[in-house]
Amino acid sequence: MQKSTRAICAATLFLVIGTTALANILSITYTSVVQAQEEYLPTQKDFVGKWKLNGGAIRPPRDMKDAPTPEQEAAANEFQQTVTNFYTAFDYLEITADGRYNFHQPGDPTSAPCVWCGTWSFSKSSLWLKLDTAPRLDIYAKDGDIQMTYTAEPDEKSKYAWLVFGWTKVE
Repeated sequence: MQKSTRAICAATLFLVIGTTALANILSITYTSVVQAQEEYLPTQKDFVGKWKLNGGAIRPPRDMKDAPTPEQEAAANEFQQTVTNFYTAFDYLEITADGRYNFHQPGDPTSAPCVWCGTWSFSKSSLWLKLDTAPRLDIYAKDGDIQMTYTAEPDEKSKYAWLVFGWTKVE
């Protein structure tokens, strides 16, 4: 009887140890997958391609110390609509591997001179369009959309720091 009790206790102990070990392995695997998604750092080539505007929003600038007033939010919303209308006048944003970008207008032949284009740089896992508003493009997940925010304001009346735009890759 004592041998069978010891055998049952030993089997139970091994079962508990095995279950605990399996649970730890699964949680490590799950955590690794989650961390990999959270820690995704895009490379320059992730930004290369054609991107279509998929929406826009406003958010108070990160360095804003006080809560926004209703007037500030209303002005930012109005400016957001203006800039959104500007972007929707283009078919797509093209980012090329040779360091150029071009906002293509509907029907533009590929050989036509660009209307709104320039160069970009890549720093700190972000792509930066060389404009006086310093648009910053970020991708937060592999094969994800681009989020465009502005990091500079060309003048004191500008509301660029409030703007956020989303772009989805086409083709």
